[in-house]
Amino acid sequence: METPRSVIEKHQRAINERDLKTYIETVTFPFTYQNFNGVSITVNSPEEYGATYPAPWETVIAAFPDWLRTEHEHVDEIVSSNLSAVFKVQARWITETVQPHKLITAIWITVKKNGVWGLQFRHNLGTID
Repeated sequence: METPRSVIEKHQRAINERDLKTYIETVTFPFTYQNFNGVSITVNSPEEYGATYPAPWETVIAAFPDWLRTEHEHVDEIVSSNLSAVFKVQARWITETVQPHKLITAIWITVKKNGVWGLQFRHNLGTID
C-alpha cells in the first residue's frame, strides 16, 4: 500500500525517468503546479498532458537545458491527516555541469482520493537565501 511519502518518491522518480504513465499514476486530478515566477497551471485530467500541457520535465528542460534530474535532499512532513499530507521538499537539480546548484524549496501536498494517495499540488518556491 502506498503512503504519502512513497507517492512523492515515485512521482519524482517518474519525472527523472521521463515516464509519463507512471507520473500520471502518482497524480490526483485536478493537479496544480505553481512556481516562484508566477506560473500556475491546473491540469484537470491525464489527457491534458501532451495535448494542452507539456510533461513536467519538458518545462524544466525548456528553462534549464542542462537539467538531467532532481534529487531530494530533505522531505519533511509538515502536517497530515488521514486524507491529506503536506511536505516541505528541498531538492537539488543535477545538470551536465559540475557546478553545485542551490537547494530548491517546495511545498508538495498529497491527498487520498477513492482510497488512493496521489500528489495534487506542487509549489516550487525556488532557491531561498
